[in-house]
Amino acid sequence: MYRVLVVEDEWLIADDSAATLRRAGHQVVGPAPSVKAALECLSRHEINAALLDVQLFDETSFRIADQLQDRNIPFAFVTGCDDSKLPVRYAKVPVLQKPVLPHSLLEMIAQLASKIRGSFGQDPAG
Repeated sequence: MYRVLVVEDEWLIADDSAATLRRAGHQVVGPAPSVKAALECLSRHEINAALLDVQLFDETSFRIADQLQDRNIPFAFVTGCDDSKLPVRYAKVPVLQKPVLPHSLLEMIAQLASKIRGSFGQDPAG
């Protein structure tokens, strides 16, 4: 299936999201609780998609989002914040509002998978 970077600073949410993705057959990179940890994951692992919490402790995940956009890696924001406060450059990025049900998380991965068929349509594991 897909390698999905999970960026979330709330441990219970991160663990639940990772478990949902693993049960569906995806490989989870992270969960990364901070911008620094997420950027390290990006430098060390090849990923196919990402789920980003917007607010990570005292920083936002926008630096991660910018790197994902630069690399043409599809991602979605997962947030409890008002998505109208996202910067304009993320207007086309899908947003999942917390709390997220497992089926909604998996539907988002399917939506992200459809964005880049060239590198995303095959099993990345081999």
